[in-house]
Amino acid sequence: MSEPDTQAPDEVEVPPRRPWYRARWVRGLSWVATAGVLFYTAVRVFGFETGWVLVTTVAFVPYFAIAALLGAGLQAAVRHWVAAITTGVAVAALAVVLVPRLAANEQPSADGPELTVMSVNLYVGQTDLEKVVGMVEEHRPDLLSVQELTPGAAEGLRELGLEALLPHTVLEPEELAVGTGLYSAHPIEVIDSVGRNGIFYQIGVEVDLGGESVRFMAVHTAAPASPERIPLWEQDFEELPRPDGGVPWILAGDFNATLDHRNLRELLDAGYVDAAEQTGDGLRPTWRPTEGGYLRGLLKPPAVTLDHVLAESGIAVLDWQVLDKTGSDHAPILARLRLP
Repeated sequence: MSEPDTQAPDEVEVPPRRPWYRARWVRGLSWVATAGVLFYTAVRVFGFETGWVLVTTVAFVPYFAIAALLGAGLQAAVRHWVAAITTGVAVAALAVVLVPRLAANEQPSADGPELTVMSVNLYVGQTDLEKVVGMVEEHRPDLLSVQELTPGAAEGLRELGLEALLPHTVLEPEELAVGTGLYSAHPIEVIDSVGRNGIFYQIGVEVDLGGESVRFMAVHTAAPASPERIPLWEQDFEELPRPDGGVPWILAGDFNATLDHRNLRELLDAGYVDAAEQTGDGLRPTWRPTEGGYLRGLLKPPAVTLDHVLAESGIAVLDWQVLDKTGSDHAPILARLRLP
């Protein structure tokens, strides 16, 4: 009888297990993320935003750039180098449009009158009116743009003495967010070619500075809050006054657009500068919702810059401030300017 074969069979060599971060599903998700970054970057850089989804999301470019940078770092950590480099290039393109807002620009030589311009959104008249008047007393603006001016708010501001501080007024109070007011320390004359053609009232005047003049507009464009509002928002921007070589313009108020929106950039290209950007403070936010949001209010959109003072090229921007909120979803803004 032969003895049983006790020799162990040859061991089968098991190939090394692929690291989890090299799995196809991980690489697939990585490339999907990169494609999304490239798409968003192209929309911003080339001004392709159209329709409600793209118009609203392009307002958050600074936050997206930070998120994309973190994503590129994560791709590098899992050694997905090609995707990381591609994402990094897109982030660099976004940085090209964002970083200049952090550097103050040299101002043109100007020896004309100095003006202080303020803008306040009253949050449908619900803001603290006493604090608004207090800010006017403190900063002494020559021109004040007031948005969402209700009849009750207009009366409340008058009783608190605002019209004693800024006696020359053009007021269009209305219920909801429609009303607008313009207050001035100097004599004014209404410009009939600009005004209440949109959802919100907008007021344009020529200001007599005693030998010199400036044109000023209290701006409140339609908010692109729903698909049907987009055409109205775009029309409002088309109808905002452009410099024409005559008396210089200053526009101040709630533009419902950031510097990343194409229509605001086109307005600047027509011959304006943004006061915040000129002082290196172009990324400071001015708006964040106090109510609403998503997931029953647990998730709210991040703060963005919707309020601006635009000055015609040639006007020097001497100072820019975003003031403390007064119970509104918008922070008041203040710019000190000098005319040519």
